[in-house]
Amino acid sequence: MGLQSFERALANMVDSVFSRSSRNSTIRPVELGRRLLREMDDHRSVDVKGRRIVPNIFTFHLSPRDHAGFADIEHALVHELGEAAREYARDEGYHFVGPVQIDVVVDNALKPGRFGIASSLRESGAAAEQA
Repeated sequence: MGLQSFERALANMVDSVFSRSSRNSTIRPVELGRRLLREMDDHRSVDVKGRRIVPNIFTFHLSPRDHAGFADIEHALVHELGEAAREYARDEGYHFVGPVQIDVVVDNALKPGRFGIASSLRESGAAAEQA
């Protein structure tokens, strides 16, 4: 299952790094993973061929403090979130219209411990494949 694999991989990857950065961030990586999978479920649709289509572009909005807390692991976190999305899609029979893209941005309006996610569908193409 996508979430369990994500939790295991992320736990192994960030145990030492996250323990150092947890003073700076009040959000745990697994919370981002759970919200990602829920976002996929909440925004699934059916295409003209009857396939269940889910968003493939995800942008996490974090407070400056929480974003700084993930600075040491951001690249690995983004990679693991993308893998979790792809695995979950396989498990659920979901399809993407283009490559999965995960972005993490600072939102100065958010308080520490709060985060948002925005998702969209973007077809594959020259610009999407280069991203």
